[in-house]
Amino acid sequence: MRIAILGSVALPIPPPAQGGAEWIAYYQVKELAKRGHSIILFAAKGSRANFSEKNIKVIEIGKGDVVAGSNRNKIDLRFVEASREMRLEATYLSEAMEKMMELKDEYDIILNNMRGEAVLLPIAKILGKPFVNVMHLNLFPELAQVFRSYNTNIITISNSQRKDFPDLNYAATVYNCVDTEKFSFDPNPEDYMLMVGTIGRHKNQSEAVNVAKELNMKLVLAGKVRDQSYLKEFEKDIDGGQIKWLGEIGFEEKLKVYEKAKVFLFPISWEEPFGLVMIEAMACGTPIVVYNRGSVSELVRDGVTGFVIEPEDSPNESKFIIKKKGREGLKEAVRRIGEIDRKACRENVLQNFTVQKMADGYEKVCKDILNK
Repeated sequence: MRIAILGSVALPIPPPAQGGAEWIAYYQVKELAKRGHSIILFAAKGSRANFSEKNIKVIEIGKGDVVAGSNRNKIDLRFVEASREMRLEATYLSEAMEKMMELKDEYDIILNNMRGEAVLLPIAKILGKPFVNVMHLNLFPELAQVFRSYNTNIITISNSQRKDFPDLNYAATVYNCVDTEKFSFDPNPEDYMLMVGTIGRHKNQSEAVNVAKELNMKLVLAGKVRDQSYLKEFEKDIDGGQIKWLGEIGFEEKLKVYEKAKVFLFPISWEEPFGLVMIEAMACGTPIVVYNRGSVSELVRDGVTGFVIEPEDSPNESKFIIKKKGREGLKEAVRRIGEIDRKACRENVLQNFTVQKMADGYEKVCKDILNK
């Protein structure tokens, strides 16, 4: 097959630090090319050097200055309009579309990972190319209506993403992956809790901080800041001793904190579409304690790879092993984390979330659509 993979105009492929969708695009490109398919990758500046395969063509977009790890672009927002970053990203999307038109005879199907997906649908229609959209983020009504209008082929990354919009053209659910050769197993953890994720209210780091303080346990936080005002609400508790915040970290440091964590705490307050950090942690043998939102019950096997807890505001009686809701449930789960076999966490990833298994899903969808 000849596949155009739209990676990202915001980050290089793979990203220098955080960037879940960008890592998934990287594995798509690498594994599908390894299987003999011809790939054109559209991605931010800084991507080309990461691909040496003859059947991978990399088209770099923009200047690599929308987001680059923790180092955001050098636009001084004191002197420009508040929407400048959004407008810059839209400009690069336009550049990507121009390149798609120039190279239209070199690919047969488009696999999209870029945010701003709605603006890409008209050009795909004009080009007459099948367009498959990977839903790295959640659906919302206005976007769903656009997808209906174009009868867009959609790949969800969890079944939970579909629940509010069951009538769309879903091609498959393909779970995200981790490279299990890079995320290595460690059977000997140290005595600390870990939470990796963007600092924002939807991730709910303050709940993790409260759990750590009430259990008198160490907590390591890692992640770039999305919401500075939210960070200020619990910044006083980050003492560098019991509560540490590492900021956005590179792969080697991230791997080390995953491997040595006793438990990965994830008290999210939004409908998480997947949660790549959970399978990264499990790949290293680290069990999960998490609120039951979004994709969680599809990824975490309650009582086997961790504990799933109903949030305090849930109207449902808990169907999980731990019946307490909210923070009390999280604390009980952490106390009982020794019941979880770290080998079972690793095995869950090896069976369900490998690069090869994910590529099987994308390959099948593309073949099925082209053979219609």
